[in-house]
Amino acid sequence: MARRTRKETEPAIAEDVVITPEEGKIEAPKVEEPKAAVAEKPVNIEKETPSSEPEPAKKAAPKEKIQTDVRQKLAKKSADEDAFVPANPVALEKAAEQVAKEEGFELNRGTSVGARLMARAQKRV
Repeated sequence: MARRTRKETEPAIAEDVVITPEEGKIEAPKVEEPKAAVAEKPVNIEKETPSSEPEPAKKAAPKEKIQTDVRQKLAKKSADEDAFVPANPVALEKAAEQVAKEEGFELNRGTSVGARLMARAQKRV
């Protein structure tokens, strides 16, 4: 195993050494005296948020208007638009069984919902 050895440093040549005139002089740092009894206002570090008063609730619509709106929406809605509203349960089950036979899967609790939806989509009910 090779050992590393240090080269001996050569002594400095007198021409390379520069001596400054203030080499031995050390000055003490200046310390400012605190201002005596100057009352400063403390700094507010809290963030001020604008206060917002609660807004008053809108006036309720008349009872009659709400009833007419609901009736209009219910009148427009049909069983064909909503796939989850059962039409005739017996007919829907028969259509679901047909879909299951045609698609080749067993009709059980897990697949019956899918078969019913497929029957509704194919308008078999």
